[in-house]
Amino acid sequence: MAKPRLFLVAPLDLSAEQILACATAACATGDVASIVVPLAALNAVTAKLQSLGLAVLANGVTEAKCDGVHLNGLVDDVALARRTLGKDMIVGAFCAASRHAAMQAAEDGADYIALSQNTYTPSEPIIGWWADLFEIPCVAFDPVELDELDILLPQKPDFIRPADAMWTSPREAQHIVSGLMQRMA
Repeated sequence: MAKPRLFLVAPLDLSAEQILACATAACATGDVASIVVPLAALNAVTAKLQSLGLAVLANGVTEAKCDGVHLNGLVDDVALARRTLGKDMIVGAFCAASRHAAMQAAEDGADYIALSQNTYTPSEPIIGWWADLFEIPCVAFDPVELDELDILLPQKPDFIRPADAMWTSPREAQHIVSGLMQRMA
């Protein structure tokens, strides 16, 4: 089983400088694939984040100049975003714990589905359900702590989101990402 890559989500209230510092530290420490960036910081950070090898995703805005968009699949129109952005841009959809929304977003052209494990408690975890049935990549969207990896990793997510504490400082980003990478090794 392949290790999941990391999927960063920058908080709305961070400055461009904080986003760059913490993302740079995370990339230097682990296998980070992408980052969702708030619109307010997007123009200031996109080129620098891309130079780190990250796919930069605008949080809910399809006209932004970056690699793609991260939408709320329960509200936003994934099909419209796909038509607007074309086939070469990334369209991702957060679908909480809705199987229906996830399947609809995939049908409408989403490149990945982000699911919330914490809002779903039946006998079959939603991330495992998705990974077992669909080829479209799955993001375990709830920020994950080290002790939660034992439950999450057997479900085979393609991407996981580090704990939000990583955004407090570059040192904390290194600490959290290093811990995740060591635990997944």
